[in-house]
Order: sequence, then structure tokens, then C-alpha cells
Amino acid sequence: MRGDSLERNSNFSLDERVGLKLALLVAILGILSPPASAFTIQLGTGATYDKSDPLGDLPPNTTGTVTLNPAPTDIKDIYLAPPQETANIFIVFAADAPTQFADWTAVPGVALKGTLTITEYDARDYKAEPRPPLTTPRGGADMRAIFTRDAGDPTPDNPAIADLQFINLFTDNTGASGALASHIDPFPNDDTLPWYYTETEAQARQTATTFRFEDSPSDKVTTIPFNRTVRFETYLATFDNTTKVATIHDGWSWGYDVVADRAPRKEIPEPSTVLGTTLVLGFGALFKRVAARKPQKSQKSN
Repeated sequence: MRGDSLERNSNFSLDERVGLKLALLVAILGILSPPASAFTIQLGTGATYDKSDPLGDLPPNTTGTVTLNPAPTDIKDIYLAPPQETANIFIVFAADAPTQFADWTAVPGVALKGTLTITEYDARDYKAEPRPPLTTPRGGADMRAIFTRDAGDPTPDNPAIADLQFINLFTDNTGASGALASHIDPFPNDDTLPWYYTETEAQARQTATTFRFEDSPSDKVTTIPFNRTVRFETYLATFDNTTKVATIHDGWSWGYDVVADRAPRKEIPEPSTVLGTTLVLGFGALFKRVAARKPQKSQKSN
């Protein structure tokens, strides 16, 4: 509806026209505004939070890097609104459920009100930052985050609201011919639940108000050239163990790329070019010697 059409409609009073305009403006702003975010992002600076690192321990004449992707500078870069029914996480959940967490189903939820603080999101070269018993060359990322519940968000001490869990959608390019492949992480599951943590692991990371997430995925460089794409969509979910229904709320995206290839070779001049250069330099030197042997002309005195 064009804004000036309200002015020409005599069926509305002045107050009604003003009210309708305000309602229209609110509706437009609601469409254009990003979804209300539950999370604040706190990223450190310096070497601890590298967005990219060169890979060490590579074969001779090989270069490589591990790079965060996405590498956020603002919350909008990685914030994930509650997914819709057609989102990939629901498609993958349904595909994995029969063999990984039988009889579970997933449904969309609403945005939570708490705060997610990312305490570390760091590109890792495992040669420079060793972590035995992992072998190198290897690149990956460290992710550390803490969700702090707000009033009304699920808590372990609130039986009226289902508790929280992290659910992780993992995607990489290890499919056929480098195609992207996805599954609910961890895979295969170490229990019959769809969550990233077992119930025991989750309890060890929760307090009355906080829930801690930690992950340090990595990939070993096995061939040259090497190209690995790794992405995560980590959501918070509430659940009902009786009905086996998982409700997926908002979350965040993160990941990394590992690339390695042969270093560019230095160009070696063709033999004919080298011979031509040598001949030119030789003739130049000979000309200088001949010129030096010629007698100098005396200058006339005034």
C-alpha cells in the first residue's frame, strides 16, 4: 500500500490515518529488522585469537594455512536465528534419527533471551600449538562459548521448563568428489540422544545459570594439494525425554578451512636467454677494454 493513499481516503479521520501510518511503519521496520538475538559476542585480540595461521611441518616446497570461516567481526556474522522447518538441520536430523537416536523428532522453537559469550574462536596450527597425541601437519579451530540463561530461559532447577542441550550440525567436503556432507555431531553418537554432550557431560558443564560449550576439531593434511572445508551450526535446544521431541532454538555458526599446495616455483631462464645475456655482457666488456686503449685527445689551451 502506498503511503499517500491513506491521505486520500475520506473514510478515515485524521487520528485514524496517523494511527494507520504508525502501524504500517512498525510493520515495515519489523520486516527489515534482523531477528532479536539472544547472544552477545566477545572475541579476544592477539595471537590467542588468530583468524588465520600458517601450517607447519609440511613437506618441502609446500605452503598451507588454516583460516576461520566465518571469521566474525560482529554478531550478525555468525548469529543463527531459530531455523524454519525446511532448514538443513531438520533434514539431517530426520535422516540420522533412525540409526543414531531412534524415535526422536525435531521442531522449530523461538529465540532464547540469554547471552552467549564466545571466549575463544581461534585458528590452530598444531605444529606451533601442539596437542599430543595429534600428529602434524594439521589445522583446525578452538571454540569455547558460555551461554548464560536469562529469566524465563530453561534452567536445571526449573522443572516447569525443559532443560537445555547443545545440538551441533556438522558439514564438511568429504562427500563424493568433494561434495558437502552433513550429520548431527557427534557421529556416531556415544549414546542414543541427539545432543552434542551426553547427559553426564552436560551436567558437568552446567550451573544454575550457565552452560559451557567446548570443541577443538581439526584435520590432518594427508595429500598435496589438500583442501578441507569444515562448518558447524551449533544450536541450543530444549527437549522432552518422554515424547522424544527436540525443540531447536537459536545458535551460531563457525568453522575453518585448511588449504595446502605446492609453493610456486621460481622461474628459471631458458638456456637461450642465459646464452644471449652472457654474449651481450661479454661484448660490453670487450668494448670497454678497446675504448680504454685509445689515446686521449689533448685539450687546446686558451
